[in-house]
Amino acid sequence: MSEADALLESEASLEHHHTRADNSMPPGAEFAERILKRLNPRNPEIVYDMAARASKNGGMLITLMVVVWWLFIGVKSDDLSAGVSVFFSLNFEQAALAVMVLSLFSALLTEFSRDMGKILPSTAAGGMLILAGLYVAEPLVAALFLSDSDLDVQVGLWRTVRLGILWGGTTFGSNLIVNALLLKWLIRFMVSHDVDFPDRNEQQHSLTGGSPPAGD
Repeated sequence: MSEADALLESEASLEHHHTRADNSMPPGAEFAERILKRLNPRNPEIVYDMAARASKNGGMLITLMVVVWWLFIGVKSDDLSAGVSVFFSLNFEQAALAVMVLSLFSALLTEFSRDMGKILPSTAAGGMLILAGLYVAEPLVAALFLSDSDLDVQVGLWRTVRLGILWGGTTFGSNLIVNALLLKWLIRFMVSHDVDFPDRNEQQHSLTGGSPPAGD
């Protein structure tokens, strides 16, 4: 056998090995790897704790934002006829609900598109984020810079503060809920395909040449 034939046979064998390795990977393995890289659980056992903690904190924060809306916007004596938004003519109470909904969906689309590698959901999330930001800033901007505004600066500032709290809290809570959903999917993937990932604490010890702490 000539040297050229041996080289071609070696390359064909290597290509067949790669193809077989790719086929042996379970569906969703790349998605699972992206979740692992972004959320960076230290070991397989902590994934369950991370999912439970993110779900609990996200639910608590979203509930708190609903309470903030109810106590500081829904039952307060704001003059809803004043400061009607130029964006779809929403009054203050409706604008607050819109900020919460836009923040929720923009966070969901952003987090899912980041891990799934989709561009269109992230584009839609950017538009929602801009519109929510406009609703948040509009009362203060109108009170400061529009001569025909029916809001004074104090009222405009207080409205913007409340909308900003709803915007930030809903966005952060939504991110936590998405992370919990992704971790839940990762747990199901690991169990159904009987796969595991290396303990990153052990990897860190091996890379740094350190030894695990001795027991008591």
